[in-house]
Amino acid sequence: MKLKIISESPKETQEIAGFFIKSVLKREPVSNKQAFVVSLEGDLGSGKTEFLKGVAKSLKLKEKVFSPTFLIMKSFPFSNKIKNSFKTLWHLDCYRLEKIKEIESLGFKEIISEPTNIIFIEWGNKVKKLLPLKHWKIKFKMLEKNTRILEFYIP
Repeated sequence: MKLKIISESPKETQEIAGFFIKSVLKREPVSNKQAFVVSLEGDLGSGKTEFLKGVAKSLKLKEKVFSPTFLIMKSFPFSNKIKNSFKTLWHLDCYRLEKIKEIESLGFKEIISEPTNIIFIEWGNKVKKLLPLKHWKIKFKMLEKNTRILEFYIP
């Protein structure tokens, strides 16, 4: 299934993200054998990190979300109970990766195999060979300075 939504501001992108994560949490778990994975794809400045800020805000995470470009990955344990037994939000940024082995060496296969993880991967298209078949994908396209199209691909 494919769904397109237009965002006309960073705040609106965050609101869309909040609606998205709340909808995801209302669903039954996608799998009890792996994490819930969302690949975020789009050019620099297209709204991927802004989307994650909206997810974090909706989940009431205490820690501030920023793009982990130099860290590559950052985890945010949930302080409150989340439906479907999710315990940790992972935010990965694969922009600087040159080889898939780089993310594998950080324990990616273990993180993705843990069903209590929700994983958002900026530049997920760079590691698509490692992603589960039933991962979700959101493509961000810039139209104007603040206007974006978010295309949701739902398995």
